[in-house]
Amino acid sequence: MQLHNFHVKTLLSLLLFSSTLIPISLHAQQDIQTDSSQNYSILAPDWLLTEEAVYYDGDSDDLVTAGLGFTTLSTSIYTPHFSDPTQPTIQELRQAKLNRFININNGEGSLFGFRRQELSPLFDGKIPGFEILATLKLEQEKVGMLLQIPLDFDKNKPCIIAVPATDSDGLYNAKDVQIRGLWGLRHNCAVVYNDKGLGNGIYDIEHKRGYAINGQTQSTNLLFEPTIFNRDRFIKKYPNRYAIKQLHSRLNSEERWGEFVLKSIEFAFYALNTQFPSDSKFHFNKDNTIVLVYGASDGGGAALKAGELDTDNVIKGIVAVNPQIQPNVENSTVSIQYNKSAPQKIDYKSIADYSSYASLYIPCAISAIVAKHKTITIPFADKYLYSQNRCDALKKENLLTKGTPEEALEKLHSYGWTPSMDIQLPYFYYKETIGLPYQYISAYGHFDVTDRMCGYSVASTQQNPINYQGKVASLHEVTFQQLWSFATGHLPIWLTDDSTALALVNNEDAYSPRSDFFSGSDNKKAIDYNAKGAICLYKKLTHPRVKFGINQVSASANLHGTKTLIVHARHNVKQLPDYTARAYVALNSQVEGNASQLRYYEIENTSYLDGTYPFDNSLLPIDYYGEDAMEWLWFHLTNHASLPESQVVRAKARGGKIGFAPQLTENTLVPISQTPNQKDLITTENGKIILPN
Repeated sequence: MQLHNFHVKTLLSLLLFSSTLIPISLHAQQDIQTDSSQNYSILAPDWLLTEEAVYYDGDSDDLVTAGLGFTTLSTSIYTPHFSDPTQPTIQELRQAKLNRFININNGEGSLFGFRRQELSPLFDGKIPGFEILATLKLEQEKVGMLLQIPLDFDKNKPCIIAVPATDSDGLYNAKDVQIRGLWGLRHNCAVVYNDKGLGNGIYDIEHKRGYAINGQTQSTNLLFEPTIFNRDRFIKKYPNRYAIKQLHSRLNSEERWGEFVLKSIEFAFYALNTQFPSDSKFHFNKDNTIVLVYGASDGGGAALKAGELDTDNVIKGIVAVNPQIQPNVENSTVSIQYNKSAPQKIDYKSIADYSSYASLYIPCAISAIVAKHKTITIPFADKYLYSQNRCDALKKENLLTKGTPEEALEKLHSYGWTPSMDIQLPYFYYKETIGLPYQYISAYGHFDVTDRMCGYSVASTQQNPINYQGKVASLHEVTFQQLWSFATGHLPIWLTDDSTALALVNNEDAYSPRSDFFSGSDNKKAIDYNAKGAICLYKKLTHPRVKFGINQVSASANLHGTKTLIVHARHNVKQLPDYTARAYVALNSQVEGNASQLRYYEIENTSYLDGTYPFDNSLLPIDYYGEDAMEWLWFHLTNHASLPESQVVRAKARGGKIGFAPQLTENTLVPISQTPNQKDLITTENGKIILPN
């Protein structure tokens, strides 16, 4: 909708005592002219379309919990309410999307994220302020953007925190909002999110519908609407199928992630200058406003790519947590050295490469993992009843010589997964299955939904966990209108630990289309977790289109001297350190040399997981360290504190039994140290990263 200009001072007089959600105005084509001596003007970018703007009072609704509050989120598992599941309201959708159980035992709510010590019966973590949704339109690409301006935005010390969305979850990823965005709001900054061109990207082929930028179901004005030739024939042969933007748009949005971050910052500057009176002495620009980028996972990769593109020094600092990044080391010699051992060359491998390798060998390696770790419980290992069938299929294709679980585990270790990562692998494969490599290979290869690459398609599956077998079935437990609030940015979309709403399915299963974990390749009597599909997918890495797409997204590691802190989990099985953070840091030392302002913190006993069940006793929350790095960066920029040197943080796991680990406290969690022990320092030297064991 088109909105009319309306300034904050006017708004405050109307809204301070309001308890309802009221639209704000924002004129998408307004010029701001200031005193000529400032030589500064603002014109709405021609790529910007303002969708809607609202004010949240911090009572009935707010910027970070959609009115639920910290107490509700941290004391019980809240069940979202939809008065009409076929027509949920915007507020119901937002509340369902931001509904996330916060386990205070892992330190969230006291050591990072919300601060219980700052809460009271009158303030339960609900932050009032303004929220503006907008679309970035570039050629065929549409990118969703969300700007949050807290009511206590500090105009005297303006700051903007840019948060590229985690995975393909869009603008309301709960952890983005309640950890990364919340950090910015707590520091009186405006926070701007962008979905990296992947958000709201689920399309119902049969009913010709998808999601608007605010999550509502509609048939037009979508962020993603695929072109499907012979649609009726496709639907007849493949009912209950869906297209996903990252998999099927043929755009490979990752190539432009850095650009999208910079555009979102430009949008934030424009909106702030528009919302405040043009005759005000406050006029926000890169010279008087601190701009930081804070991203995790592939949002962390987008943050680094934004730094590489930012030759105008708009960004003053970056924190990237577990960045999914692919440094271009194919034509460079970069290496890792542990203490005084011989350097080892880092190979050029993308997430498509190593995640598809994992999907090949993990199902076979399960019994070897269990045997190797006899004294501990391996989460989800008991779900694998047909592991040897996968081993036999790999041997038949000459991908294993002996066809044993031990051989498969050795292959995983030689590829980059360390023995300390073993206990995560059964859970990792079960939860991510083939969806992780498929989404990247399909994007890199510019495939669309009708290609049905390697016999796969995206379908709604049997949602009842009783006797669940991953079969294709129409949505029943949840409606399509509700599904947006359950999406987490990757496939499958889980409803419980034993059932999914949407998943990649094997169209060529011997019985009927179903998800990999319950699927055989050719033999009706043998489930092998669809070995045929996994092998096909791995071989797609050599496809010219896929190789071209991988080259499109490689990173230069030239950050132009921007203060950058990378935080990476040493035991991260999803973004393998060797091929992501370590390789990036090594390449940066070669590209920028002594001009580099990059710091690297590698944290023991952490992964891509958040340190809750079933890894509460063995893994710590990596988000604590992301926030710790943001605090160091903030103090450096505002108080000239020196940044901690690159280091391995010797964080200790909580211990105890699964589900009964002791609560994390300030006394048990090891922070990043400003004066680390010399034996824990990480150093670089012209393309070489030197790590302590």
